[in-house]
Amino acid sequence: MNYQPIKCSDYDQLELYCMHGNNVSVTLATLTIKGVAKTLETVKGEGEFLILQTANNNIAKIRLDEIKTISLA
Repeated sequence: MNYQPIKCSDYDQLELYCMHGNNVSVTLATLTIKGVAKTLETVKGEGEFLILQTANNNIAKIRLDEIKTISLA
């Protein structure tokens, strides 16, 4: 699936979550992931990703265009 860029305002909100190290809840099509927003990453040819650190210290790499909803947890 080709990456579809998200709205600038949504990207800005994600940057703020990362800057503040907020705990967030991210809902995808069939899954919800909770963790600390760490950073945003761009991977050439793949898209843009939100990096989360989960409660058990795993790292989740979530493609931004797959996020359905995100909120503070």
